[in-house]
Amino acid sequence: MKIALVFRSGGDYNASDVQWLVNQLPKGYEIICLTDLKRLHVPGVKVVPLIKQWQKCRGWWAKIELFRPDITDDLFYLDLDTVIAGDIRPILENPPTSFTMLRDFYHPQYRGSGALWIPNSVKAHIWSSFWQDPEGWISRCVTTECWGDQGFLRKVMGDDTPAFQDLYPGWFVSYKADVVEPGSKYASARYSRGNGALPKDCRIIFFHGKPRPREVSEDWLPLISSFFEQKSE
Repeated sequence: MKIALVFRSGGDYNASDVQWLVNQLPKGYEIICLTDLKRLHVPGVKVVPLIKQWQKCRGWWAKIELFRPDITDDLFYLDLDTVIAGDIRPILENPPTSFTMLRDFYHPQYRGSGALWIPNSVKAHIWSSFWQDPEGWISRCVTTECWGDQGFLRKVMGDDTPAFQDLYPGWFVSYKADVVEPGSKYASARYSRGNGALPKDCRIIFFHGKPRPREVSEDWLPLISSFFEQKSE
């Protein structure tokens, strides 16, 4: 089992985002980062070059390479705009028994790819399904029902794909849906239901879009502010 990250250049992220998330992860686990940057060096991370070209599409499509046949380990994947707020070792030591996604925070009937448990046994099916019609998948997955790579994964793996929130209740939360108070900055008029504080049982917080973690000033994020201030000096 390995922890996996994906960093495609040219978007909102840089090497500091990778290092910042790595610093939050528990020690003792091998971490890989799939990237198109030839000179990326992040202490504690094994860099794995992306083998396909993803610059002409949305960056999340590079996550398809998590299912490459040459990467044979089971993987626990996290998006880079993720905050670790508690002990996630129980997930790593007793992972799901099958391919697992997030339940979409705004549309619970759908699935999200901000976190994935990827058993090696499912990779060939997902990889081959995408490459049978890559341009078609990319052009079709642009609606709420089928959005990006997560829409593709749901179509291929089914609506009954297990969700982390069902396996680990309260551990996986959304910043905008579960933390942000209605009416405040970054709140969603339809979906925000927080009170401004972290839910007491949460262990992983997903920002899924704007704002990014480094763009907010929450009192539970002092290490984030400190890290990026040091990097910018």
